[in-house]
Amino acid sequence: MGTQIMLSLNDINIDYGKNRYWKSHYWLFPPGSEANVPTEYVSGVRLQPGYEASLADVRFRLCHLGYSYAETRAKFETYVHRWQRTDDDLQITYDEFHDTMTGIEFATLTSDDLKPYIWDFRDFVIDRLATTQRDKYVLEDFIYGLDFSITLRTLCDRQDNLQLPVRWQTQDLIDSGWVTLEDLKDIDRQTYINNHTLLCGRIQDHVGIDGLKAFDNWLHAQGLPKATPYTRSYPGGSPTQETLTLPVAVRHKIHHPENTHNTLPDEELRESTELLLDIVKQLPPPGLGLA
Repeated sequence: MGTQIMLSLNDINIDYGKNRYWKSHYWLFPPGSEANVPTEYVSGVRLQPGYEASLADVRFRLCHLGYSYAETRAKFETYVHRWQRTDDDLQITYDEFHDTMTGIEFATLTSDDLKPYIWDFRDFVIDRLATTQRDKYVLEDFIYGLDFSITLRTLCDRQDNLQLPVRWQTQDLIDSGWVTLEDLKDIDRQTYINNHTLLCGRIQDHVGIDGLKAFDNWLHAQGLPKATPYTRSYPGGSPTQETLTLPVAVRHKIHHPENTHNTLPDEELRESTELLLDIVKQLPPPGLGLA
């Protein structure tokens, strides 16, 4: 049977993995989300180390890390378009999917409601999407292959879901020896690079700052220290040392991979992204306007 790793919303399991086949949800949780989370066993429920945050906190991260409403819709429609290249039997719109997902009331949904689907949330969703005109088996393949973050982001658009707890039950997989804590926390480097680049650009545009030196000074004025060494290199010239805020130093390292005087560790990329997210939280409403 194997060892499972579960992501739940209000104690309803909405995504799972097993043994070596799992999707990391670590990036969904803000720093400090470590918690003892309820984990179900045959003998009953026990508290085990894992991660917990409100869906509102998860929504903020989704919106600013590639899954705003517009980005989520575009990802879904691209997935449908690619699917229909080889199978035009599938006819589904994002609006229909979105309405179906936001129609699920997690505040009252119980484990018994998912029992007919052997507690597989995907099959529960498929049943709600199925119509007399739509083949359930085509839907099954489609939903099983859908980026789960799209599903989760649509669940965020129901207002009474937002204060419900999202929990990632990880300890069983660690205790069984399938993963280490470091495995669970590893970042998708290319995705982080893309998101960091977008965040820098969006913040600059929002506050109306031209030029990276001015942006570095603005970040410093927001409380970020200029403490990250960066070596600037010019063709035919000698390298020069600078000390910058971490986000600007990381931005330079991303945009100048040819400059071998600097390295960009994953942890530095992660920390810088978190600093930028904190900056966004400090902006007056509506922030960057990413709904």
